[in-house]
Amino acid sequence: MHTLPDRLAALATVLAAAAALAGLLLTDLYLDASNWAQQARGTDLATLFLAVPVLAVGLWTAGRGSLAGRLAVVAGLLYLVYNYAIFAFAVAMNPLTAVHIAIFGLSLWSLLLGGRSGVGPAVGVTERLGRRTAGVLLVGVAAMFGLLWLGQIAMTTTTGVLPADLVKAGISSNPVYALDLAFFLPLCALAGFGLLRRTGAAAYAFPMLIWVALMGAGVVGGFLLMALAGDQITVPVVVAIGGLSVASSTLAAAAVVRQGPATGLARTFPSPAYLEG
Repeated sequence: MHTLPDRLAALATVLAAAAALAGLLLTDLYLDASNWAQQARGTDLATLFLAVPVLAVGLWTAGRGSLAGRLAVVAGLLYLVYNYAIFAFAVAMNPLTAVHIAIFGLSLWSLLLGGRSGVGPAVGVTERLGRRTAGVLLVGVAAMFGLLWLGQIAMTTTTGVLPADLVKAGISSNPVYALDLAFFLPLCALAGFGLLRRTGAAAYAFPMLIWVALMGAGVVGGFLLMALAGDQITVPVVVAIGGLSVASSTLAAAAVVRQGPATGLARTFPSPAYLEG
């Protein structure tokens, strides 16, 4: 772990572990409405028990030449950027706000400085993915949540009535709309279509599968904590998101454990040379 991007990623991982642990142990840390605070703690659960281990193992194995490990680091950093952007901009200021901003910044700079070289030579892992299944899942995630968020925005714009979820959370605008619609869902779609069409964009598929799994775990964790706090939750939604998380992680894990020589797909999944800067 000698490169600057890896050092930044390692520091972000350590800070994320500490911040998530504090969020779970200090019951009065989050000053937001109960619903929004429980969602933050759900993210802390996924961060501490899933994202941090993914990053730690990814950094360790990447240092020993593992391409899958390098891609796992990219996925973990995308997860940190996404969630700590929300913590930095949409969670009430608290004693850990500066730490949350630091995690956001460290993760973002690590991606900007090293992310391209991480996904550029991803053919070896990409060709072991279940191409059609993984591609359809990623495109489906992008379409489903994109339509959901656009529908909620359209409803609020035309009626002036906030979605019930935002009312419960005590916020007037959802940062998830911007993060998903502007970047993360298009990246899911790009990776999914890359798999289906056998283009260089498929290089993003493995990290985005891990990202979907981590994000789903955080959402499910938030729902469970809300239920424990006495809030009503929509069980089918929890089951659907949990199913997406399990399916996505299973597809990613299968690509890691699948052994054997190259299948020949390397010729149909060209390395995205434009990413190698």
